[in-house]
Amino acid sequence: MSKVEIVGLKTLFFQVLETLQDLGVLHLEDITKKKGPRYADLIPMEMDPALEEERNLLQNLAMRNNAILSELAPPERKITRAEIEEKYRSFQGKTLADISGMVDEEEKATRELINYKHELEVELSRLSKYEPIIKKVYPLASKVTATENYTSVALLIEERYKQVLDYIEKELERITGGQCEVFSARVDENTHAAILVFHRRFSEQVHNFLASENVNQVRLPSELADRPYDEALKEIETRYKEIPPKLAKVKEDLEKISNEWYITLVALKEYLADRIESLNAIPKFGQSGHVFVITGWMPSDRVEETRRILEEKFEGKVELTEEVPTHEEMEEAPTAMRNPSAVRPFEFIYMLINPPKYGYIDPTFLVAIFFPLLFGFMLGDMGYALVLLGVVFLMKRLLKKKGSRSLFFQLFTNVLLICSISSFVFGLLYFEFFGDLLFRLLGWKDAAGHLQVQWIWGYTSSGKPWGWPLERIAQANPDLFKLLLIIVVLIGVLHMGGALLIGLIDGIRHHDRKHALEKLGYLLFLLGLVVIFGGVWGIKSAKSVMMPVGAVMAVVGIGLAGYGGGFGGGLEAALTFGNLLSYARLYGIGLASVILAEVSNELGAEFGGGAMVFLGVIVAALLHVLNIALGVLSPSIQSLRLNLVESFTKFYHETDVVYKPFKRSGGE
Repeated sequence: MSKVEIVGLKTLFFQVLETLQDLGVLHLEDITKKKGPRYADLIPMEMDPALEEERNLLQNLAMRNNAILSELAPPERKITRAEIEEKYRSFQGKTLADISGMVDEEEKATRELINYKHELEVELSRLSKYEPIIKKVYPLASKVTATENYTSVALLIEERYKQVLDYIEKELERITGGQCEVFSARVDENTHAAILVFHRRFSEQVHNFLASENVNQVRLPSELADRPYDEALKEIETRYKEIPPKLAKVKEDLEKISNEWYITLVALKEYLADRIESLNAIPKFGQSGHVFVITGWMPSDRVEETRRILEEKFEGKVELTEEVPTHEEMEEAPTAMRNPSAVRPFEFIYMLINPPKYGYIDPTFLVAIFFPLLFGFMLGDMGYALVLLGVVFLMKRLLKKKGSRSLFFQLFTNVLLICSISSFVFGLLYFEFFGDLLFRLLGWKDAAGHLQVQWIWGYTSSGKPWGWPLERIAQANPDLFKLLLIIVVLIGVLHMGGALLIGLIDGIRHHDRKHALEKLGYLLFLLGLVVIFGGVWGIKSAKSVMMPVGAVMAVVGIGLAGYGGGFGGGLEAALTFGNLLSYARLYGIGLASVILAEVSNELGAEFGGGAMVFLGVIVAALLHVLNIALGVLSPSIQSLRLNLVESFTKFYHETDVVYKPFKRSGGE
């Protein structure tokens, strides 16, 4: 990163700002927060009333434009970025009056249709609440013969309380003197519907009676409340049928408008957002006499290009100089990530934590190595890997079809793709294909479930075989099982050792002697453990030498860590042994996944032959889907945890300032 200062004539300020936004490389600094003699003579730029008015107008136009855009569905045809860019450029140079007139025209073409669409949707939603009532009461209401002097009330009563209808009918006859009629029927297994028809002059007494008895009446829309029940229901039913075709016609008209206007609206949305952001940035800049001053940071390899573009475009009237930052300024330098394409997907980790502090080693490569390695070790299954690959390609296709530019989904699918490949490779080592499905299909298991085919490559010192498939042979050979556990712990040693090495190098680069000694102590302790256990389980002939040497290394390591990091540092070094053992969980999770996969196959096979085969396949498939879901979730969380907790805590320094270049909203 290079700290830069751009100075130019005030008359060119907005053109320079537009150029910098197009280039999209400069991370702006707020000059009003800067201290020191360099900034003493600078006066912060202010928004004058005219600019305030322009910003308010732009915000109003953006709000209106976005409101229209939110009502239009994207056209079915694919919209290219080039089309939006071309339309975006057409706005440059237009006056606010021109753009305002364009938004007025958009609103004129769409307002009436959008309002009508909203009215129809609201009415349809309101009427849909009456749909279940209509279905229950309408067959009964069709039997009622309404006259001018009579009105009606509908009731829905639970089946278990249907006896109350007899009581209501008697009371109704008493109140109206027999000028009433009750129609009732069971409309479903839980409900009885009833319509009470009575003379209008008894309306108040009847409603008071029903209210006093806590009988729930079916309420109709207010505009239909005074109409006889059968007429009201007919009206609701008619309107309910009329609205969908009208709504479809309105949507069709809006779709035609979308085909014509959508690109313009999207480009205008971006253009207005960029103009507003430019105006919002003005108070961050300084001025002195007739010149403006902009300060910020940009990648060092973009400084010369930016300087050349400014000089050529403004004929030497704008100057970019590279400043030597002070120590305090270096502490506030933003961090920009720049990794190879194979490593870049693992930058997803910086969605959980801030990127590393500027000047410290970017550990993304460490995540790129160990995240898929740990994932594959836990979910090593060729069949599951192929399923995950299918999911990845399906997601990529859907994202491409929708034109999604979501960074999260781009990183997620690429990480899942890499992890799927790792899962396939480990699945090959374990010879797992949906658990033991391949063994069953090839007839490599006997009736007792014992594996009949193994490729023996040799024998261990205890006379036990070793070979392939690794995991299957390990079930019968405790030595190989122990070897797999040692491999898991060695992965932990490499993972934590890599992290400590980064911490050591960072300490040396930043002349932080104590920090470097602390990390060296951790590393020495870790290597001491390797030497001790190497003597116990590996080179037994050198055990008598390796054990004391390893012990000395471990003790010296704790001492160095204590000197560098105090009591906490020494204690943390000793606890590193516990951190190391936590990698053993890889084997346990992997084993659990294998067992569940085999249980799925076993259960499916229990359904026997004939037509039951299909049921067995469905049961096994459902259990495998569950196992895959768990298999993706658990290894992902554990891999993430081992990276963030066991590795990053050993060295990582988060930045407080993330690189956010001043750029166009649509530019990348």
